[in-house]
Amino acid sequence: MKMNFKLKTLTVAVLMAASVPAYAAIEGGTTGNGELLLNVRYYGGTSATSGDDDISAVFDLGFKMNDMLASNGQTGFNKSWDMTGGAYGASWNQLMSFVGANAGQVEFSVIALDNTNPNTTGGSRYLTTGNIDAYPSLGNANVKGFANMENYIDANNSRGTHATDANGASVAKPTDAPNTYFAAINGFGEGDTWLTKTTVDTTQVLGTAQNFWSLTTSSTSSLAQGIKTPFGVDLDHDGKITGNEFSKFTLNESGTLTYVSAVPEAETWAMLMAGLGMLGMMVRRRTGV
Repeated sequence: MKMNFKLKTLTVAVLMAASVPAYAAIEGGTTGNGELLLNVRYYGGTSATSGDDDISAVFDLGFKMNDMLASNGQTGFNKSWDMTGGAYGASWNQLMSFVGANAGQVEFSVIALDNTNPNTTGGSRYLTTGNIDAYPSLGNANVKGFANMENYIDANNSRGTHATDANGASVAKPTDAPNTYFAAINGFGEGDTWLTKTTVDTTQVLGTAQNFWSLTTSSTSSLAQGIKTPFGVDLDHDGKITGNEFSKFTLNESGTLTYVSAVPEAETWAMLMAGLGMLGMMVRRRTGV
């Protein structure tokens, strides 16, 4: 009888545990392989950090940094996310209802963090949108400073649907809990420029096709420049990613986020194929085949 009672008690405990939703937090920089995050923000008044006319939202895209890095250079690699339904829908609808007719002023960014080994070469890694063709000066010290965005992730992890869904979302205003609002991290820092650690404004208005960048420390020297790598395919093999060679992130007003890697145009493909054909002829002549 005692054994049967223990078995019944254990069975009930297992069933109860299974019925409790797993905590599905955003995986940030402390994991060493942070998830991509979509940040959407609207600054409605004269100040982005005060008043009741500003709002931001963060969406866990459920795609890891290492997977994103592995996609760089893969021609035709595309992904898309729908912000209007599932675990995202409530936050997207709340933000867009708040904005109303001012959707043209809504801006977005996509980021990911890895700050597990800040005192080693390459130990601080970050992904970010940046609608520029050449990344400006960015020292290793500032790259490491990107780690302060972790406070934003931690503060939002218990809000919205982050705690109940594998990939959730949440909304915040300046009057909400500290660090939850995109423009008031650590009290006043705006996430737009990674708390002023970069001069690049990572957020752009909806509909903008933003370039995407990998940023990491080049050495243990704080004075040295960080490594700034653009996402794209070097179609003309000139060692530079320019023009349509960049990969792009775009968020439109209908709530669709897309990532599209550079794809050679028909003329470029023809030139590449012609070049390969000539190379093949040269090889055959040299080998006498």
